[in-house]
Amino acid sequence: MKYLSWVIGMLFGGVISLIAAWLIMYLGQMLAGGITSFWGEPWLYYSIVFPSAVTFSILAGYLYNKSEAANKKLWLISLCCAFIVSWYSGTIGAIFAEFLIRGTLEPINGASPNIEGILIWGTIYAFLFLPITTAVFRFLIDLLRRLLQRVQSL
Repeated sequence: MKYLSWVIGMLFGGVISLIAAWLIMYLGQMLAGGITSFWGEPWLYYSIVFPSAVTFSILAGYLYNKSEAANKKLWLISLCCAFIVSWYSGTIGAIFAEFLIRGTLEPINGASPNIEGILIWGTIYAFLFLPITTAVFRFLIDLLRRLLQRVQSL
């Protein structure tokens, strides 16, 4: 059952990250003045799926072992996970997605990705949006905990 909880956490994280990436892309397009593509840019999906799937897989293993964790501890876990996922997706994930889309990090027709800027601003955004992402992660951890309790009762 422990391994099943890891798989459930990974699937949960993958699905939630796809939905979150789509919502972020869709809302961003609406705020920018119009929707140009229903699915948006693929780099956001590439950058957010991996850290979310790994994080929720680890969380599922933890929640399987400790089904009744204290509220304070869950908020602290939410804070740490929110920072890790947002920092990774905003820095390393964005650089990796840039590599997947362009095929290289070398300049193409004079344009190259600003790696230093991605690392600096990804870190700033991770800290800046921490209050929002922590609350969202706390909600998602509760959803994952309820899903695992439902699966364990079967």
